[in-house]
Amino acid sequence: MKVIRPIPRFSLVVLAVCSLFSCSTLSYVGDRYPPTEHIDVYYAERDVEFEYKVIGHLSELVSGVNGEESAKQSIIAKCREVGADGVIILGFEYAGSEDTKRYQKAQAIKYID
Repeated sequence: MKVIRPIPRFSLVVLAVCSLFSCSTLSYVGDRYPPTEHIDVYYAERDVEFEYKVIGHLSELVSGVNGEESAKQSIIAKCREVGADGVIILGFEYAGSEDTKRYQKAQAIKYID
């Protein structure tokens, strides 16, 4: 007869924390370039002072405490990763059925030389 041992609480806590941080709610569709260090952040297309092209579209689920700022920082980090020079934060989009979910939308941009 096999004895089934309960899973230690510590293991359950570690598993819960890992799954919390491993699931990403950021989506990116677009081109990729070598990573960049600095990202210019804009909140309107008319504020961009350089010629540019849109290289990708981003969407991040807004949730939790400081959700808007957290979503913005995730978007900026992704823009660095994909080699954008800037990002235009477009605002929010609402989606869902019974529970309305809010997504922060953005465009990754690359300056044209």
